[in-house]
Amino acid sequence: MPSIALPSPPEQAPWARRPMRRPWLVLASIIVLMMVAVWLAFVWFHQTALRESEAQGNAAIQRLARDLLVSVEKFEHLPYLVGAEQLLTQALRSPADPAHMVEANRYLVFAQRRTDVAAVYLMDTEGQTLAASNWDTPASFVGRNYRFRPYFQDALKGGTGRFYAVGATTGEPGFFIAAPILAASRVIGVVAVKIDLNAFEDKWRAEGLQLALADEKGVLFLTTEHAWRYRSLYPLAGSVLAELHETLQYGNLTPDKLIERVGTAPGPQVQAMKVGGVPYLVQGHALDRFGWQLLLFSDPAKPRARGLLAAELVGMGLTLLLLLMALVWQYRRRMAERQASMRERAQVVAELEQRIATRTAELTAANDAAVQTGKLALLGQMAAGISHEISQPLTALRTLADNASKFLERQDAGNAGNNLRLIGELCTRMGSIVGELKAFARKEPARLQPVSLKHVIGSSLMLIEPMRHATGTRIVSDDTDRQVMGDPIRLEQVLVNLLRNGIDAMEAQREKEIEIRVQDTEDGHVCISVQDRGPGLSPDVQQHLFEPFFTTKPSGKGLGLGLALSKAIVREMGGRINAVNTHPGARFDLILQPAPTTLHPHASPVD
Repeated sequence: MPSIALPSPPEQAPWARRPMRRPWLVLASIIVLMMVAVWLAFVWFHQTALRESEAQGNAAIQRLARDLLVSVEKFEHLPYLVGAEQLLTQALRSPADPAHMVEANRYLVFAQRRTDVAAVYLMDTEGQTLAASNWDTPASFVGRNYRFRPYFQDALKGGTGRFYAVGATTGEPGFFIAAPILAASRVIGVVAVKIDLNAFEDKWRAEGLQLALADEKGVLFLTTEHAWRYRSLYPLAGSVLAELHETLQYGNLTPDKLIERVGTAPGPQVQAMKVGGVPYLVQGHALDRFGWQLLLFSDPAKPRARGLLAAELVGMGLTLLLLLMALVWQYRRRMAERQASMRERAQVVAELEQRIATRTAELTAANDAAVQTGKLALLGQMAAGISHEISQPLTALRTLADNASKFLERQDAGNAGNNLRLIGELCTRMGSIVGELKAFARKEPARLQPVSLKHVIGSSLMLIEPMRHATGTRIVSDDTDRQVMGDPIRLEQVLVNLLRNGIDAMEAQREKEIEIRVQDTEDGHVCISVQDRGPGLSPDVQQHLFEPFFTTKPSGKGLGLGLALSKAIVREMGGRINAVNTHPGARFDLILQPAPTTLHPHASPVD
């Protein structure tokens, strides 16, 4: 038997020969490092939670600010629309005529109910209320003088008056918007609208938020906390207090200081403040148009609790790691002690290890052969499966190729090409519809520019297509290359409104058809005509057609503002809109200024 070389006894590790010096010093150093790590974990997670809270607060406050602005701005033009009614002009010119006052009161009641505002009222140039939507209530504004209100003074100067205040008559707060009534470029009266914003407080509470809205003086006038209402963010100067008492903005209340600033938290828009001794993180968003500021109050304890929880978890993890290291150290120490007794059995162990190694090599070789055999068998199964999977597609391709040859022999290949072109056209059309819807919904300020009527008419037809298809209406349009000066999105809005009105007018008819024609006028303008085949317009309807809130549709189908807004849009683009009877039906003509270069039209029907 060949001799077996025995390995030398293992050398004792240095760390096993030398005892650890000053173990308490090492342990104290480890504990200090653990405390530093726990503190850094708290600081990092606390700062991260503050940044996340700031980002979430910014998103929430911007969303709520947009919601508030949209709700207020949609009523900004209401005083102008109401003031355009001739009944109010007659009432201002004949304030002593009871009949005119009755008609004015009825009209203001109608306008208030249709727009769901708190009140609408009419004042003369002295601030005396002549008519109001609440004329028949105990808290009627009629006979009251509001000359001291800033919104009246701004409107009297020819501008738009805006002012939030507690009602001097009702004691109910609201936002007032006022507009002048002009006659021969002279202000003869003022129309004011009062909007109730208290619903926003309930909405904010339902979302679980603590919010407050401050005016330009720093007085909180809308808030989820009743105790904060009509209190100021900082001490008010004597002149500001005098102005508040003069305008009776918040009645006879004197706003006192609410917030104490105690420091600045991380983040440019977050400040640490106390309200009634309770700490808050406060974020603000300015509503510059009205001089307001929306404030969001959040609990600073939540980010701090998140940091403490992270610090506790890190501390527990480090403690477990320290215990594990102690166990490993103890285990290695005992293993070193056992090595001395193991050296006596080294020779036997080495022999056994050699035999085990030889046997392991033999088993490994046999196992490799078995594995290789299994691989070959598996490859055979896979080859059969792959052949089966490939043969079926090949057979199908063969069949399709034979059929294609027969189609070519019969000269029937055009059907496939036509189908592919139809599919491509449909995909292009759907993409165009999606693109036009996005453009139509975009809210942008009006910009006069050369506008292609072909594109505007095509976009309007795409937008009206679902309604046209549902009603079975046929629409015929000129194929024109003319261009006019205007805003493409607002011009689409006008055309869509006229097309909808035309379809609604023919609702009860079996044959429904609308024509869109483009032609030049004698004075060098471009006329876009939309003509339906409905019952036409009665003389009474023609007289009031473009007045706000006038509609012939049943309740629930419109507010009567579509044509009034269309007229305002066309006028803003330097044009005009007319309506005439054509027997049958009615025709609406949009007269617009031509662009510097226009092309001649070509007519083609579009269904």
